Amino acid sequence: MERGKLFYVSRFFVRLGIGRWTADVPPPAGPTVYVCSHSNLRGPLATLCWLPFAPRPWVFHMFMQKETCRAQYRDYTFSRRFGMPKPLAAYAAWAASGYVSALMRSLGAIPVHRGTVKIGETFRETAAALQAGESVLIFPDVDYTDGSEGIGEVYDGFLLIERFWRRISDRPLDFVPLRLDRSARRITAGETARFNPSADRKAEMTRVREKLREEINRA
Repeated sequence: MERGKLFYVSRFFVRLGIGRWTADVPPPAGPTVYVCSHSNLRGPLATLCWLPFAPRPWVFHMFMQKETCRAQYRDYTFSRRFGMPKPLAAYAAWAASGYVSALMRSLGAIPVHRGTVKIGETFRETAAALQAGESVLIFPDVDYTDGSEGIGEVYDGFLLIERFWRRISDRPLDFVPLRLDRSARRITAGETARFNPSADRKAEMTRVREKLREEINRA
């Protein structure tokens, strides 16, 4: 999926702000899901700006459309998280929502319908993107405000991608962990994890999840 002009313009200014990062991450050789810590926005900014290829990130569906993005910013991000007074939070949400929602579409984000009956659409769109030769980027932290380089508790529901993938392809699906080194400004790839199709599915969910966490947290 070709990214839009708004992404490239935004990337220029974000790169000025966060500085140059080195990405020691080879391009995907096949269907690949990259997994990285959010690190209080550092993960998305570094990877989306400096990876030498263009994965499609998972993004909370509220940020995909202007009105829902405005409500999310007004009722949670600016008011509850940042503690702004309600009138100021409403103004900030109005100012930011149009740009942010347009940017999410410009970078080809896949909407994550977390906690709704539409979550199946997320997995189907993801599987279709992988089948089309695109890679996917996911930040599964439970505490996404944690600014550390590693990753703590994670939502493991994203691993159900493998189940949807198996419905449309027999090719192996790679889950590649990405590590952030803030002092060296470097992104590196850890050891790839794959599901064993002949093993117990529930046990494999736990094994793959923990392997990804271990690789992301490896010093």
